[in-house]
Amino acid sequence: KKKKLKFFKVCSSRIKLDLMLPIYFFKIFIGFFQSIIILKKHKPDLVIGFGGYTSVPTIFAAKVLRIKILIHEQNSIMGKTNRLLSILTKNVAITFKNTRYAKSSAIYTGLPVRVKKSIKNKISKYKKIFVVGGSQGAYKFSILVPKIISHFRNDFKRKLIVVQQARKNDIKNLGRKYRRMKINFSLKEFFDDIYSEYQSSDLIISRCGASTLAEIEYFKKFSILIPLPSSMDNHQYYNALEFSKNNECIIRNELEINFEELSRKIEKRIFLNKKSYKLNNINVQRKLSLVDLIKKILKND
Repeated sequence: KKKKLKFFKVCSSRIKLDLMLPIYFFKIFIGFFQSIIILKKHKPDLVIGFGGYTSVPTIFAAKVLRIKILIHEQNSIMGKTNRLLSILTKNVAITFKNTRYAKSSAIYTGLPVRVKKSIKNKISKYKKIFVVGGSQGAYKFSILVPKIISHFRNDFKRKLIVVQQARKNDIKNLGRKYRRMKINFSLKEFFDDIYSEYQSSDLIISRCGASTLAEIEYFKKFSILIPLPSSMDNHQYYNALEFSKNNECIIRNELEINFEELSRKIEKRIFLNKKSYKLNNINVQRKLSLVDLIKKILKND
């Protein structure tokens, strides 16, 4: 609505093996016929599924109407929905080259990142840590990040600014923690211009969703990655492992963080500019960008 784009809502449902199973299938059935009507009316040349149960009715409708289908998997472990839907098409794209359960014929495209062509990097006397993590990450990071920073040397604390995404309920308490440590900080629930925050950061602390990792990779930033433990098939941890092959990062389990050890590593990297570990330096060539793959599919009969 904000961008005044035309859109349609299509009914769908998760499927669980319980007493509600007939209702789950009924919702998908309704969504299938909604999709048939929409696709017949607008006659798209291609239907793209990015996974999740919401894509099921429309992808099946596209198959019935013989419309070209592309399935894109963002994570390093292909989700169950995409595993099912990829049976319906030869066109499968993946974000990570070694995506588990993907077809051997899947095309490695990476994940598109929409960024401004020119972002000016302001010169600052401070070292900046940018903390971003979605709703669950924002809550957990409001506890973890102050603990990490509390172990910094006092002279480093004076040179630091923390820009952090936080829940509304946590902002007051989090601000109190940083003021107690005499840390410069900026706390927000949401960042309208997140790419400027990435660009001006010396360190990014984040969860490991595919989109966020693609953005960090684009800006070539050093990062501390803390996977969401409850992610489906633990895919965030495997996303982080794949990401670490070509990007400078430290991966930590949120339940097993040695705060003093991690703080020392961060200090060495952002204040002393010393790298204490090496990248795997795997040379990976992408076959096609996702945009080029779409163009290729549309050209082929």
